Amino acid sequence: MRRAPVLIVDDDDALRATLHDALEILPVEVDVASGGREALARLGERSYAVVATDLVMKDVDGFAVLAEAKRRSPHGRVIMLTGHGSREVAVQAMQRGATYYIEKPVDLTEFRTKVGKCLDEHHKDVEYGELRARVERESGIRGIIGQDQKIVRLLETVRQIAPTAASVLVRGESGTGKELVARAIHELSPRRERPFVALNCGGLAEGTIESELFGHQKGSFTGAIADREGKFEYADGGTLFLDEVGEMPLSTQVKLLRVLEEREVARLGSNKSRRVDVRVVAATNADLEARVKENSFREDLYYRLKVVTLNLPPLRERSGDIKLLVEHYLRHFAKLHGKDVESIDRDALVALVRYEWPGNVRELRNAVESMVVRAHGNILTVSDLPPEIGAPPPVEHEGWEFLAGRTAQEVERNHIRVTLQQTEGNRQKAATALGISERTLYRKIKEYGL
Repeated sequence: MRRAPVLIVDDDDALRATLHDALEILPVEVDVASGGREALARLGERSYAVVATDLVMKDVDGFAVLAEAKRRSPHGRVIMLTGHGSREVAVQAMQRGATYYIEKPVDLTEFRTKVGKCLDEHHKDVEYGELRARVERESGIRGIIGQDQKIVRLLETVRQIAPTAASVLVRGESGTGKELVARAIHELSPRRERPFVALNCGGLAEGTIESELFGHQKGSFTGAIADREGKFEYADGGTLFLDEVGEMPLSTQVKLLRVLEEREVARLGSNKSRRVDVRVVAATNADLEARVKENSFREDLYYRLKVVTLNLPPLRERSGDIKLLVEHYLRHFAKLHGKDVESIDRDALVALVRYEWPGNVRELRNAVESMVVRAHGNILTVSDLPPEIGAPPPVEHEGWEFLAGRTAQEVERNHIRVTLQQTEGNRQKAATALGISERTLYRKIKEYGL
């Protein structure tokens, strides 16, 4: 196994040697520096998984080493050591990016434990980063997370249509990421250097939405105290994203269709038209076909918008992506809120996989943020779950004592059996919770006669 690089920085020769020897039992390759200046030179030569540095040194202090270590290796962890400690210094070190703070005299067991935890965190971050990079490399789209075949096919279509000027209708339940897909279309298109402008059509009155879309002239209505360009003019050369387009008033639909057909827009209160070059991406969670039949949505506008239609799957139909999404949001919110949260345990993950997610990815994102903010420790557990999700239901199985005297095959069979019970027989969710592929799970179910 490859040994992780660790750098120990201290101007005390005896302590430096002691810390070096304390890490012999860990799978690490230790470099040492006798001061801050030497540490900066070593950081310029290689990346370190963990840097343990003294704070007060004669040449360059530990804060400078910390800053350089974070700059050189974003996934690296830094442990600050000092004999001049105070609560204020500890807080300052953590605010600047240190993972842990240890006061001298250093407890070697604590030091070893914290270096080990740093190595685990570093490994998870690197592994996750490689996975994200591979997903983005394969999809060519930044910010959309998923390996489910529905998402893979969707992203293939996005890449295919992005370079064109075709109007796009993005359909999906609330919270599935329709605006994210619209932004991806824009960023992959020749229009990427021009504005991406979003407007939510839901709940806007007729006069308000028309002013937002087309702009207005001073005095065109009460409150119009100055000329104002609309979203079409502002987005000229770029992309206009119309969310909840199904809620647009009929009279506005007529004017929108005219702009799309003629590529000209006239501000409210003006007879002068302006040429605009705008790609429109519309989104809806409504049944537009039904609204066309009800005469609440114009059929001609419907067909004009849906030159290309993208259907976003709800999260419950791609539960295999939940683990990846949870890991992404866990890291994001732990960093955002300054929380020492490293991972999520299996029972909590199983509960998240079992949940139906009526609010889709948006609800999952909010749930993970809530769990991170309220976490009691550095590992999310079922006690951190939002009330509406709750813990997995109890299942009838033996306690941990069943492991004694059992073969590995027996233990694995029981593990799979219990997980299938917890996921109510859903093999995709069970495979996600077990951390194996569905193909492997199918093979083991057959092998064990489950």
